[in-house]
Amino acid sequence: MNKLTTVSQMKSYFFLLSGILILIGFLISCEEKNQTEYQPFDPSKPIEVTEFYPDSGGIATPIIIEGHNFGSDTTGLKVYFQDSLGVKHQAGLVGSNGQKIYAMVPKLTFLRKMKIIVERMQKDGKTISGVAEDLFLYKTQTTVSTVVGKPETDNDGMPTVGGDFSAATLSAPHAIVLDDEDNIFIAERGFNYQSGSSQGAKNEKGEGVSSNLVIADTKGQTVTVIAYGTSSVNAPTFSGEDGNESVYMPEDAGLYYYQLPKSLSYAPRRRSLITGSDTKDVIEGNWKYSFVANEVDHMIYSVMWKGQLVRFNPSTRNVELLLRKVLPDIPNARGDIGSNTYCIFSPLEPNMLYFCMEDYNIIGRVDVSQLGDKDIETYKGEYYAGKSIVDGPVNGRGWEDGLLESARFYAPKQICFTADGKLYIADTGNHCIRVIDTTVPKDKATVNTAIGLPQSPGFRDGGPELAKFYFPTGVAVNADGSIVYVADHKNKVIRKLSIE
Repeated sequence: MNKLTTVSQMKSYFFLLSGILILIGFLISCEEKNQTEYQPFDPSKPIEVTEFYPDSGGIATPIIIEGHNFGSDTTGLKVYFQDSLGVKHQAGLVGSNGQKIYAMVPKLTFLRKMKIIVERMQKDGKTISGVAEDLFLYKTQTTVSTVVGKPETDNDGMPTVGGDFSAATLSAPHAIVLDDEDNIFIAERGFNYQSGSSQGAKNEKGEGVSSNLVIADTKGQTVTVIAYGTSSVNAPTFSGEDGNESVYMPEDAGLYYYQLPKSLSYAPRRRSLITGSDTKDVIEGNWKYSFVANEVDHMIYSVMWKGQLVRFNPSTRNVELLLRKVLPDIPNARGDIGSNTYCIFSPLEPNMLYFCMEDYNIIGRVDVSQLGDKDIETYKGEYYAGKSIVDGPVNGRGWEDGLLESARFYAPKQICFTADGKLYIADTGNHCIRVIDTTVPKDKATVNTAIGLPQSPGFRDGGPELAKFYFPTGVAVNADGSIVYVADHKNKVIRKLSIE
């Protein structure tokens, strides 16, 4: 256990102990108060909320709300935290002495500024409420810890070597995916960024290779290199299709990809896509940066470098062109027409494909179940997030949180979803992880920095005020969609985000 982890745990224990002591003190004071005075709620008078403390915190933070006419009886008494969209989230109510309410902060969203509302429901169904003048600042508690690898920010000679988690090393973790048993599949490779060059992958001897295929078993705490020196590979996907559970990992160029069947202990099989006269030009002279499996039709989807949205049947391997070009009709940040594009399907809308265009600094989306009446040559889906949508891929890039249309990214790469519809983005050039709550309407949704110090590369585990990344390129979630893992490329490690 490192020092930062120990300090973080000590702080957690301190706050938990403090909350318990406050709760005990509050309950004792309420008991003493009840023995001498009962304060009934007066329906002829308003509820007043005058003060609350603390003024910020995360889930389960103890909070005391002061005011008048709360009533000592908690029957019908409720406390809500209301976000900027007007959605009310009920707090955990512990007790009331008539002038003070003790409650626990509920799990909220990334919309940080909350109104505190105290309500009483009368027997006749009438509701009387009071609202605090000040806003409560909700803080999502996110911490990062290192799972696999040894951080070496300045050592480009680090080899990729298997073994247990304490001894294994990685040379160039790029993109990742987890299967239904929480094994992490790691595609290692080097490449150029908009903001600089990465180091390349190394074999066990420290010799440069194009790519390595690696599995990290999170249960057994072991790392296995299943192939050294493959052709350059990109972002993989896991398909849970019954009887054909497999990881699919695209080779960068051409027709080839790797299938790693679970039934064969994930032994890699190099396979080729099959094209016809109408799809031959889609693959030739083009690149595949991401595969993603659709749980509805069990097809594998990809947005090619030149912008074509395609899919293939993993059994027949036949390629189908869905849209000719989802990219903007302008040069990218490098002056070319094309983009490294990473894809993921929403767990809440299984046919809604989100695609992150690294070279345009834009995130888009398209419902693949609604393409029947769309013009394959002109329809592009919709552009979802990024200042570059309006200002262009160069002027619009950078770092800025805020509304979707105002947020700035810098060479964002792999994206993933947690089960509750939050989209996590490896914002590579900004050295941080960003997040969007896609359940919020598009005109009100925001981009927030989940963890990492924007534009400040380095290595450090810990909370939002401490944690640092160095070109994070990959993100993926575990089987139940609750834990986010990060491929921290230049630090040569896989890291885990604990989100509360």
